[in-house]
Amino acid sequence: MVNKLNTIRDLIILLSLGFIIWVILGNHDSFEFLIEYLNTHEEYELDEIFLLLLILSPFLILYSLLRVKEAYRLNKQLKMLNEDLQKKVQEELLKRQNNEALLIQQSRSAALGEMISNIAHQWRQPLNAVSLIIQNLNFLYKSNQLNDEQMEKSVNKVIFLTSNMSQTIDDFRNFFKPEKIKHKFIVNNTIEKAIKIVDASFETLKIKIDLKVPNDKCEAYGFENEFSQVIVNILTNAKDSFVERNIEEPLINIELFKKDDVINLIIKDNAGGVEEKIFPKIFDPYFSTKENGTGIGLYMSKMIVENSMNGRLVAENIDNGLKFNICVPILKEK
Repeated sequence: MVNKLNTIRDLIILLSLGFIIWVILGNHDSFEFLIEYLNTHEEYELDEIFLLLLILSPFLILYSLLRVKEAYRLNKQLKMLNEDLQKKVQEELLKRQNNEALLIQQSRSAALGEMISNIAHQWRQPLNAVSLIIQNLNFLYKSNQLNDEQMEKSVNKVIFLTSNMSQTIDDFRNFFKPEKIKHKFIVNNTIEKAIKIVDASFETLKIKIDLKVPNDKCEAYGFENEFSQVIVNILTNAKDSFVERNIEEPLINIELFKKDDVINLIIKDNAGGVEEKIFPKIFDPYFSTKENGTGIGLYMSKMIVENSMNGRLVAENIDNGLKFNICVPILKEK
């Protein structure tokens, strides 16, 4: 490490130059000429010159030794600083990994709570229908009006309703199933699946969705379930803003289109947007404008789009609302 401070290099150069000069002067009898010159000029005393050289030599040697010693001292400090820096970098990397793992776990917990809420909305109507069918069967039985035809018809209705309820469970289970391998998927279908997840709760709150998708398929490459969760996160945030601000005619516009080599998914709402002073923080982890919000939904959404799908997720305030633009590359056939 001494070489990094050029101490040894300088010493080698100095010795090399001295040796070269000594050889050149020796080959041309320069030493005899110098001694003769000093002897013939009274203003120069030979013994004084040699005395000066003798006095300067120890100081030059001492200076070189001190420089080498200082170099080793500085190198030792640099080594300690480097080791300390590497240790801190490793600690920060480990801390970041732990934080990301915690964020993912919290995101899943928040998504699970949202899933249970949506299942409750999806099941409420069929459960009410099943309850009415059972009550009707009970009334017909007690009044001796129950016949085989009515019984079969009621049983078929119950089977149909419970099958739909079972399908709801499958839809949600597939939606939240983690994917380990990227694959191609049709974004048009993914949007419809995401809307189906929140559809029941949106109908209850009278939130309208205006969906515009092209006739041709928009194929992307990545984790479809994660991409669907991004859409659900944005829709859920809009729903919460509608409820919090008591918007009279809540509306979400969703538009999908292709431009150049990019798939663009635009999601706009009329929930009033975000205050300008806090707008730059909406993608920060743990930042939320909601009282009981986790502040990880949009952060995870940005990570999914930009890290997992090599895309881009941006937001901007528009007239009386908020606009999200999700851009992902179009899957090209090889």
